[in-house]
Parts: sequence; C-alpha cells; structure tokens
Amino acid sequence: MAATNDSGEGHGTNGSPQETIEELIYPAKVELNENGGSNESTPVYVPSPKHEKGGWGSNNPIKTQEEGQRLLASGYKDGKQVYNVTDDGTIVKFQPDNMPNNGYHSYEVSKPRDIPASILKQMLSDGKITKVEYNKIRKGKK
Repeated sequence: MAATNDSGEGHGTNGSPQETIEELIYPAKVELNENGGSNESTPVYVPSPKHEKGGWGSNNPIKTQEEGQRLLASGYKDGKQVYNVTDDGTIVKFQPDNMPNNGYHSYEVSKPRDIPASILKQMLSDGKITKVEYNKIRKGKK
C-alpha cells in the first residue's frame, strides 16, 4: 500500500472528522461501543427491504422485530447462516449483513434441499418439524 500524507483529519472538512457510513446507519451501536459496552457476539435481527413484500428477494415471513430476534437467538447455526422455523411452520434462513452491528436479515427458504442435513435432523429431533415434513424437505418438496 502506498504511503500518504493523511493527517487523520476529516477529508474536505474544516478539520472535523467525517462520520463513517456505519456511524450514520447504526448510531446506537456506535454509542454503545464508545461507552465501553459491547455485544459484538450477540446477533441482531435487522429486516431487509430486499425481502419485504414487493422487494426483489425471497419473501420474509417474519412479522415483528421481536419474533425475528427470538427466532435468530434460538436458531440452528451452520457456518454464518442460522435457520429456524416460524410459528406458522415456515423455515427461514438468517444471513449476516457483514456490518458492525452484527445484524442478520432473514428470508423464507425457497429451496428446501439447500438446508443442511444436520440442521434438518436437529429440527426433527427438537420437534420443530415432523418426520413427514423432514422426508418431504429431503426430497426437495415443501
């Protein structure tokens, strides 16, 4: 990386540092970090407009922030993704947003065969899905 004469001052301002995009989007998280508190390991449910009705991604069946946070916290983790089943039986996938707030958005699983077998087995074992549902999902049916 080439050396620069960057003094650390805000670029193009009167010496005031400019806010980063993260500080503009997530001011509560920035304040929490500045005050010495940190919950970096706690995932936070952050719905995405991409998955809202009329959006350009798969539908998000989660209706409230509270429901989303509960499902995320109690979900089945596989790598960076988290899976769970809504109260109405819809399997959802939580995807990390790769932002400093440790946010995850969710959407309905559209290809059941994409759910890892270990996750399905655990859902079956925990009573989240029935044996009939498990077999349908493993065959690629909903």
